Amino acid sequence: MIEIAVDMMGSDLGPTVLAKAVKDYHREHKDIHFTCFGKENVLKEAFQGEEGITIVNTTEVIPMEIKPLDFLRRKDSSMYRAIESVRNKTCQAVVSAGSTGGFISGATILLRNIPGVTRAGLCAAFPTCRKDKAAVILDVGANNVNTAEDLVCFAKMGRIYAKEVLKEENPKVYTLSNGLEEGKGTDEIVAAYKLLKESNFPGFMGNTEAREVLDGEHDVVVTPGFSGNILLKACEGTASLVSKLTKKAFLKNLFTKIGYLFAKGGFKDMKESMNYKKYGGAILLGVNGVAVKGHGNSDAYAFYNAIDVARRMVENHIVEKIEEIGK
Repeated sequence: MIEIAVDMMGSDLGPTVLAKAVKDYHREHKDIHFTCFGKENVLKEAFQGEEGITIVNTTEVIPMEIKPLDFLRRKDSSMYRAIESVRNKTCQAVVSAGSTGGFISGATILLRNIPGVTRAGLCAAFPTCRKDKAAVILDVGANNVNTAEDLVCFAKMGRIYAKEVLKEENPKVYTLSNGLEEGKGTDEIVAAYKLLKESNFPGFMGNTEAREVLDGEHDVVVTPGFSGNILLKACEGTASLVSKLTKKAFLKNLFTKIGYLFAKGGFKDMKESMNYKKYGGAILLGVNGVAVKGHGNSDAYAFYNAIDVARRMVENHIVEKIEEIGK
């Protein structure tokens, strides 16, 4: 039996939407037990006595913007209690769609880094132009500043995730830079490139540029958290813009509307390929426990997939395999 802790509070769409995801997942996976943290009266109504789900009453909700010390003071918040259950080994994974800053701070402080991991990294699977093929990018926001040694550690953890969860047999690993040539990029990128090259890191292919990372050929892309977060937001914004412009173009007149009818199947496939929700959320790799952060506006489909990521990480013993880095 896999035990998953769920922070039910703090998401944009509220606990009822998250409850639907939990119920749907539980009905399809009877080997999963959920412990859901939040306001008891709200959760009892949302779950209506669903078997195999434990409700733990909490009195506080972590706001979107919170400092680490303030997080530690809110010991009866749904997010704190959910992460704490992983630290106490009563649950094997935690999933939340609440405050990203609070989640990163809480998981880092309560779970602590695996020995040998210099910095935990927020890892996200990005959709690419190849259907059902993802690019693993980290860090996408857990840190603002990283060292070359951090980036090498990200490469190791990202490769493990790509192999074990996404089932890439021989992941190709790149460093994100402003040019392909060796020596391009910031000091930490240049130094990380050198360390990866000199150690004959498995699958290391060199630098890549942002315009290439979603071509379906880049399995793992390593970057400091600041630039990784900018890449994440830029990709989200571009996907939204393309969707709006495409819709506007086909609504222009009667002929464009007729054209859409002929192209509808192709655009359906494109929409599915670009749908980040199918990858569920980002994973904080490097802490002593499985910690999955769903998007703040996760609907039931996205949160269902975030839960699925957590289950697959537990089943594939990702934490234990990352522990091998420090040995």
